[in-house]
Amino acid sequence: MTAQNPADGHDDPYLWLEEIESEKAVDWVDTQNKRTDGFLVDESYQRDFDAVLNILDADDRIPFVGKSGDFLYNFWKDAEHPRGLWRRTTLDSYRKEKPDWDVLLDIDALNAAESVSWAFAGATRSPDKTRALVSLSFNGTDAIEVREFDIAKKSFVTDGFLIPKAKTQVAWIDNDTLLVGSAQTPETTTEAGYTRIVQRWTRGTPLAAAETVFEVEKQDVAAWFGVNRRPGHEGLMFWRALDFTRSQIFVERKHGPHAGQRLQLELPEEISVGAEAEDLLLSPKQDWTVGDVTIPAGALAVIDLDRFLSGARDMEIVFTPTPERALQSWAETRHGIVLELLDNVRGRLSLLRRSEAGWRETVLPGLPDNASISAQNFGGEDDPKLGEDVLFTITGFTRPTTTALWNGRSAPEKLKSAPRNFDPEGIEVQQRHAVAEDGTKIPYFLIGKNLSAEGAPRPTILYGYGGFEVSLTPSYMAIAGKLWLEHGHVYAIANIRGGGEFGPGWHLASRKNTKHVAHDDFAAVARDLAASGVTTAAKLACHGGSNGGLLVGNMLTRYPRLFGAIWCSVPLLDMARYTKLLAGQSWIAEYGDPEIADEWAYLQKFSPYHLAEAGQNYPPILITTNRTDDRVHPGHARKMVARLQELGCPAWFNETVAGGHSGAVDNSKQAQSQALGYAFLRRTIGK
Repeated sequence: MTAQNPADGHDDPYLWLEEIESEKAVDWVDTQNKRTDGFLVDESYQRDFDAVLNILDADDRIPFVGKSGDFLYNFWKDAEHPRGLWRRTTLDSYRKEKPDWDVLLDIDALNAAESVSWAFAGATRSPDKTRALVSLSFNGTDAIEVREFDIAKKSFVTDGFLIPKAKTQVAWIDNDTLLVGSAQTPETTTEAGYTRIVQRWTRGTPLAAAETVFEVEKQDVAAWFGVNRRPGHEGLMFWRALDFTRSQIFVERKHGPHAGQRLQLELPEEISVGAEAEDLLLSPKQDWTVGDVTIPAGALAVIDLDRFLSGARDMEIVFTPTPERALQSWAETRHGIVLELLDNVRGRLSLLRRSEAGWRETVLPGLPDNASISAQNFGGEDDPKLGEDVLFTITGFTRPTTTALWNGRSAPEKLKSAPRNFDPEGIEVQQRHAVAEDGTKIPYFLIGKNLSAEGAPRPTILYGYGGFEVSLTPSYMAIAGKLWLEHGHVYAIANIRGGGEFGPGWHLASRKNTKHVAHDDFAAVARDLAASGVTTAAKLACHGGSNGGLLVGNMLTRYPRLFGAIWCSVPLLDMARYTKLLAGQSWIAEYGDPEIADEWAYLQKFSPYHLAEAGQNYPPILITTNRTDDRVHPGHARKMVARLQELGCPAWFNETVAGGHSGAVDNSKQAQSQALGYAFLRRTIGK
């Protein structure tokens, strides 16, 4: 540790605010919440809260489903069931305007019976579809309790599988055997807070006695796994996650020449893989040269898995990216490989088919522009030939989300449409470009009324993320449309480096010692918005959450003159101590390690908590967090507000008790968060 690195907290006057439940810290939070409510909660706030809650609770929302066996499963929250219902129906019933739902589990009733604030965190069906492993989160935490559930009886199984609260991954091998990774004890937990062992657990035996079948080192991020139960292709896959981007991957096959062996795949450490059936699909994050062939970063290559395990390396490159065309994900189907692509940040779907002449790509026609389009297998996990049906989800800024079912032969069958939540009259969508300091063009979407007409500068929100290869793509602006666009204001979304909009290289351009590049790109977009007359610095606000909270925190401390207000949600802000707080250790590959002197040298240059200083004319900032966020520690937000207020800066704070990192534990909490943020923007830039 160098003298310049305050990661030990000895020189941090607000270290006590990291004590999440301490009486002193909670009293401080309560005082801050009351102060913020006094500033922002008024009749306009209440109107916005009611409007958002009506959108989130609306009966005509799409009930999004996943197919397992003969049933479609859905989790549904509304005004009568704020914590939600886990339910199912058939495809024939789902096609109706009002499907007949069979309610399996009422979370609100469970909470009343057990006097615990559970939130539903998912369920996975047993191979015979009679049981499920239900994950329950306390108020939205990442840590979950897992219980076995009898689907026909609609009740938890007495003396069934039960995994106590922890960060857990679990999957069925067969009806009486599970694969479990659960961070139950310090010995079985990595420094990042995830499990370091995977166990094979047999019904009727204690979890503590389960056989350890895979193990990673304490300093690794985690041990992950996947179970393939597809008939004829059964097997296991294990990941030794060295950090957030690098992994070593191992496979076990039940059939074929390598049956019963665990073999490490000889692959680069930064790569995405898939192995649903015979083929191994590979997409490297950096150029990968094998023999005389180089597979470009972001390309997709295919080879028979058994041949690869036997030493063959004659991969076929079936998709090659271009500077504007990037692969986001893929789905293996009976009809071929469905590719989710971004073409200049616009969603496209392509189908790759194998033929005697080689692989052929066909762009699926009839899909909208300025939209996001995803494809997922719709059931078919028990089909040895891969599933036939594919579910499309299509959404755009002003286009309510729709879903459609495609069988590979006829035109997609429309299933559901979301309602219109705001008046789109006059609202335009434009894609523009700012120029970064190094000359790179940074695209951004601009959404607002009558953008083509000249007019006075308007209040504008600029949203961004810029990390972890996450792409910001068009999606229906139900809430922002109602609370912001309808009033004639403008919204912008910046596709800055650090994301995945243009493939892995776009991410690698802003990582560790170049992390600041994402922040500089965002500032370039802000300047472009003002220079083009859309807005002015006084009327421009920025918003971001999590890694995006770090982004907008840097706008406060590094680019304060570009903004009139900043809305910062569940943020990272103290980059000296982030690795010591909750899951922070797992993000070293993205940001760097503050305990290494050379890395702290650049980390401190984008650590808002350390950059805040007296004598600066900082714009007003609202920082929000959640006490049950066990991913990004609420101490980041708490300490930053305390520091800014000490400097006399206009800083406001809100902390909710329930919600976890996403804040989506129930619709009222989301409505509160959104209404508070827009109330803050009205008071600052919306005048």
